[in-house]
Order: sequence, then structure tokens, then C-alpha cells
Amino acid sequence: MQILAVSFGSLGAFILLNFIFALLYILSRSAGNGLYRWITFSLDFLVVSFAPLFGLTQWAANSLYERYNWFVARVFMVFYAIFILILSLLCFSMFGYFTDRM
Repeated sequence: MQILAVSFGSLGAFILLNFIFALLYILSRSAGNGLYRWITFSLDFLVVSFAPLFGLTQWAANSLYERYNWFVARVFMVFYAIFILILSLLCFSMFGYFTDRM
């Protein structure tokens, strides 16, 4: 039970960081790319180590902004942010459930 609780807690934290990063991408694409470049500083091992934290949102935002214009991409990013917020809340509720069962 402890392994499941830690897994869901960690997954919820990673998804919550992606939600905050998605909010930054909703405000500005250049701010999101600039923050990601600043965090990873163009080093390959940092790109790999920060992939669980920001990789999913970075991939989704770049593909949306390349495919659609800025308005449609931001609308899709709002839907993406809502989806990952719900997913984060689900993970945290499962974390609470498993910690109560211990």
C-alpha cells in the first residue's frame, strides 16, 4: 500500500507541475519555451531529467502551437490544463485513499 501511495503522490505532484507549466504556456508561448530552455540550459542530461516534470506539457504545447494559430492553440491548452488538473486531483485523491488505508 505504501508503494501505491507514494506512486500516486509523486504522479500527482508531477502532473501539478505540468499544470502550472501549461498555465505559463497559455499566457505566452515564448515564456514557456524560454523557461524550459532556461531550466534545461541546452544540456541533454537535464532534458532527460526534467522530462517527467515538464516534458509532457512541452511536447503538447509545441505540437499545438506549430499546428494551429495562436488563438486555437491557447483554447486547446486551456482544455489540456483542465484535463491535467482533473488528472492531478484524481491522483491526489487516490493518494489520500491509500494513505488512509494504511
